[in-house]
Amino acid sequence: MLPVAPAPALALALTLAPGCADPEAQPPGWEDASARVAHDGPVAAPGPAPIQVRLALNWFPEPEFGGFYEGVLGGHYDRAGFDVEIIPGGPGAPTLELLGSGRAEAAITSADDLLVKRSKGVQAIGAWPAFQWTPVGLLAHASTGLSRIDELGERDGLTIAMEVGGPFQQWLWKTRGWEGKVPVVPTSGSLGSFLTDPTHVQQAYVTSEPCVARGKGADVVFLQASEAGWNPYGTLLAFADPPPEWAPRFVRVTEAAWKAYVADPSRANAAIVEANDQLDAALVDCITAAQAPYLSGDDGLGAMTDERWRQTVDTLVTVGLLKQDASAEGAWIGPTGTPVATPGQDAAAP
Repeated sequence: MLPVAPAPALALALTLAPGCADPEAQPPGWEDASARVAHDGPVAAPGPAPIQVRLALNWFPEPEFGGFYEGVLGGHYDRAGFDVEIIPGGPGAPTLELLGSGRAEAAITSADDLLVKRSKGVQAIGAWPAFQWTPVGLLAHASTGLSRIDELGERDGLTIAMEVGGPFQQWLWKTRGWEGKVPVVPTSGSLGSFLTDPTHVQQAYVTSEPCVARGKGADVVFLQASEAGWNPYGTLLAFADPPPEWAPRFVRVTEAAWKAYVADPSRANAAIVEANDQLDAALVDCITAAQAPYLSGDDGLGAMTDERWRQTVDTLVTVGLLKQDASAEGAWIGPTGTPVATPGQDAAAP
């Protein structure tokens, strides 16, 4: 994913509802409000104050968060009674911990991270995934002829760079029997070695490295982790557990905003480019197109199923990150807005 210095001013700008002027620029004639009351009758009482929601991202502004930016810029959240401030993240951003400390009301994570953190006592619950297929995978040169991750075990002479010891790498080597057979080296996160070495295969995100490499003239293929069986929900919206009473409404408007973004990403993408100096319009367009099938996946935008959550638990049990009796029950909100729970199963819960 692309490194960039955070742009704190963006969050402030996004809290202004679309169509609203600068709060210091009052509408014409505001000075004569008392006179208008006399002529036009009493002014209607103001409606309820909007609900303040600080949304903590787990990375810098990029198209993978496009629907949330559209929710603010397009007025979706405002019309639903929310005043949303988007807080950019970065490497290791502790988004779920911000919920518990009261520094955020909503956060972005992934299903695997949420389950592991819950098992360690973090009180957070998953609510809505933007990515049906995980954006994680491996980047390879097209000249290698690779099309699937499993083919790596059949090839010699490749340098595979990954987050050694990370959940995905551990799971892949353990389930394929590659331990001691297929070498792996730590990734630096940079594309420098990849671009100069046609035998280099590197862990990557479909929302970043493939488009960056293509922009530098490389002919590449992206090998999906989801096709290999590693497929936790990504860009997962989460709340503190138990969730606030307004959570179902926030989820509904978030899904509407993401549908609007998919239909026309131009407004949100322009704001993302402005907020992230590592991006330009061409790169953002490439990323937006690349991530599109990952948003809808097999079940459709925003869908979550018990089977998929159980699969994620199983992958984490395999690498020892969850106990053998772990369960995802109670870790995510169902269609009714209430936590999904099965009597007697409460592992992986705080």
